[in-house]
Amino acid sequence: MRGLMKTKSASNQFLILISVVLVCFFLLGIVGTIILSAVTGIGLSEMADPSKLDLTKPVYINMLRGMQAVQFFSLFIAPTFICSWLFSSNHKKYLGLKAPTHPGYIMAGVGVLLIAIPFTGWLGELNRNIPFPKGMASWMHEQEVDAARTIQALLSRHTLSDLLLNLLCVAGFAAVGEELLFRGVAQRLLIKMFKSPIVGILVSAALFSAMHMQFYGFFPRLALGILLGLIYWYSGSLWIAMLAHFVYDAVLIILAYNNPSMLAEESSMPMKNLVLAGSISFLFVIMLLTWMRKKSVTTYSSVYADDEVPVKNHPFDFDKNTPE
Repeated sequence: MRGLMKTKSASNQFLILISVVLVCFFLLGIVGTIILSAVTGIGLSEMADPSKLDLTKPVYINMLRGMQAVQFFSLFIAPTFICSWLFSSNHKKYLGLKAPTHPGYIMAGVGVLLIAIPFTGWLGELNRNIPFPKGMASWMHEQEVDAARTIQALLSRHTLSDLLLNLLCVAGFAAVGEELLFRGVAQRLLIKMFKSPIVGILVSAALFSAMHMQFYGFFPRLALGILLGLIYWYSGSLWIAMLAHFVYDAVLIILAYNNPSMLAEESSMPMKNLVLAGSISFLFVIMLLTWMRKKSVTTYSSVYADDEVPVKNHPFDFDKNTPE
């Protein structure tokens, strides 16, 4: 039964992916939430409205971490491996779970995201100043407040054990789960659908950013999604994208642990300094990505070698290694 839907078109496989994600998130999410309620002693009605929880109490912090674990398995892990099992006969190869094609990609991939921190900070400030219609802005602000309240609760506890748990539950779960789903499966299918790496990476990054439901941070996450997509495409290894994602989040968590004022929504840095830092950051990111591209041996034929449907060239392909 492995590879049962391998010969389906990329568009059909993408629809199957969406269906599997929704079903797993609903069914496994319900089961996980019920188990978590029994373990923590927090009622399902309480868990249904996090805005009313007293997040200063350790039991509720543990509940939030438990919800992250439930989401990790129901939204990312289960759908990814079900779909990779359905769409291929070798899920590790399909998901890019292999060593990078060049050892320098380990440092370069991590370096791209770390160097991008000032650039994404600048984008975030620009994003927050975009005017939206009043009703939409109010709804978007509520989403931001709910998300910020959860993150602040998780990061507000200053013990070593809490720091390590945050590195696991916030940085670790996001790095592994999001990269498996959005880069390992979704990006792979979207590149095949559009017959273009850049379009597939852009669409996957947009979905990655929209999934967070934090639209005042949409453009920084879009940029991060694009960078992670390029890191994966050039290196040929999803491990590199996971590592870069983890280090990026871990650095921000550690900085917030040592400097809680970072959790404030707006930057205290003057805009001209943000522009300067963001511009320099962007230039160095481009330099590193250019090096990765020149060293890359990724080709359509290598990525889709086991697929039944042939991949043709496209006039908008941006990569030097697309097939002739």
